[in-house]
Amino acid sequence: MGEQDAAHLRAFIDNDVDLPTLGLLYGRRRIGKSTMLVEAVEEHGGFYFEATRVETPVQLERLGRALGDHLGVGRIALADWEEAVDALIRLGGSHRIPVVLDEFGHIAEADRSIDSIMSSAFGPAARKRSSSQARVVLCGSAIALMRSLTAGEAPLRGRAGMELIMHPDDYRIAATRLPRPDDLMAALQVYAVIGGVVGYATDMVDFDLPDSLDDVDRWIVGRVLSPAATLHSEATTLLAEDQTLSGSGSLLHHSILGAIANGSVTAGSIARVLGKAVSNLAPALGRLIDAGFVVRHEDPIRNQRPTYALDDPYLQFHYAVLEPHGANLRDRNLVDVWADRLRPVFGSQVRGPVFEQQARTWVRRFASDQTLSVRDYVGPSHATAEGKDRGLDVVVAGPGEVPAERVITALGEAKAGETISGSHLHRLELLRSALGARASDAKLLLFGVSFDSALLSHASSRPDVEIIDLERLYYGS
Repeated sequence: MGEQDAAHLRAFIDNDVDLPTLGLLYGRRRIGKSTMLVEAVEEHGGFYFEATRVETPVQLERLGRALGDHLGVGRIALADWEEAVDALIRLGGSHRIPVVLDEFGHIAEADRSIDSIMSSAFGPAARKRSSSQARVVLCGSAIALMRSLTAGEAPLRGRAGMELIMHPDDYRIAATRLPRPDDLMAALQVYAVIGGVVGYATDMVDFDLPDSLDDVDRWIVGRVLSPAATLHSEATTLLAEDQTLSGSGSLLHHSILGAIANGSVTAGSIARVLGKAVSNLAPALGRLIDAGFVVRHEDPIRNQRPTYALDDPYLQFHYAVLEPHGANLRDRNLVDVWADRLRPVFGSQVRGPVFEQQARTWVRRFASDQTLSVRDYVGPSHATAEGKDRGLDVVVAGPGEVPAERVITALGEAKAGETISGSHLHRLELLRSALGARASDAKLLLFGVSFDSALLSHASSRPDVEIIDLERLYYGS
C-alpha cells in the first residue's frame, strides 16, 4: 500500500464538489486495498461493506443489516439494487464520507444489471436531484472485471471520478518489512519468492520473515515449500478466484503461466511448448494480461517483438519451482530437496528473471536524471553480435513512434548469481557496437550483487559505465 495510492484516495474523498461521486479501486488480492479503505472509512466516519459470493437476495439482506447497524435503526429492507444504491448515496446527505462496496466483483457476478443501476444513480439527472456528498468506492480484486466497468461502451464509462489501480509494493518498500531491512542479500532472496504483496509477508507466513540471509532457506522450506504452508497453493487459489480464468479454460491458463515461468517468453515459443497455434493461444494470453497475471513487454528498439513475463515474483516461483516439483515436495525431506535440487532452479529460473525486472524498475523509477536523462522506453530486447542472437536484460531508448528508429541511451546486464567481471562489460560493448550509430553514445549499466575488483577499477575511469550494486539498487540513484 503505497503513499501515492493513499494520497489519490484522500483527494477523491476530500473533493469539495457538492455532489455524490463514484470511484473505482482495484488490484490483485492481498496487496492492502481493503486495509487502506477501512482506514479511510474509520477516519471519516464512513460506511464499509464487503460483499461475498452469494445470490443477490442474500447480498441485499446482508447489506440491509449492515446499513441498519451503521445508522442504529435495525435492519433495512432493500428490495433491489436500485433501492440499495439510493440508500448508500443518502449516507452522504450532510457531509463528505466514503461509502465502500468491497469485492464488488461478487455483486456484479450475481447481478449483471448493477453497472447500469450505478450509471443511472451517478448520471446527470440523478445528481441534479441529490444533495448527497457520498464518495462511493467500488473495490474489487477481479482486475479484468473491474476494468470492464469503464471500458468501451460500458454503462459506467465517464461516470467515475477516480479509477485507481493498486499494484504490489516495489522491492525497496518490500525490504522494509524484514526484521533487518539492511540485509540486502536476504531482501533480494525474499523478494524473489513473494515480491511486494503485503499479505504474503504478513498473515500468509504467520508474520514470520527471515532475520538474516542464513535464515532464508529455513523460511522458504517452512513457509513456502511445505504442503502445509498457506503460500504453497496460493497460485491455484488466485486463478480459481477470478471467474475470467477459472472453469473449462483453467488448464490452458495454468499451462501458459508454466511455459512463461520456464523460459518460453514469446508467443511463438509458448505455442510450441503447448503444441498449439499462436492464434488459438491469443485469447487466453489476453485474459491473463487483463487479469494482471502476465505482463507484455514491448521491445524498446525492435518492431513487433513483444515478450511476456509473469507479473509477480511469487507466480514465477510457483510455476518454476513448486508446480513442476510437487511430487518431490510431498514424498521427500524438504530440506534436502531444496538444497540438492530446487535451490539451483530458484537461482536460474526465479531469482535471475526477478533481478532483471528489478534492474528495469530501478531504471524507470529510481535512476537520477544525471545517470539517465532520457528513458522514454525501458524493457528487455535482443541484438545480434558475432553471428549470435543475444539477449539484453535492460534496454533504454529515447522517444519515437517506430522502435527500430529510436536512439538507444543505455544497455544493461543484470546478474544476481555470479560475479560481474570484465567479460560482462565486454559483452555489452560488443552489443553496443552491433546496434550501430543509434547506440554509439549508450551508457553501459552493470547490475549485480558481486563485482570483480579489476572491473570496478576500470569502470571508475569510464563515464559511459555505471555500476549498480545492491546498495545503489536499494538506496541510490
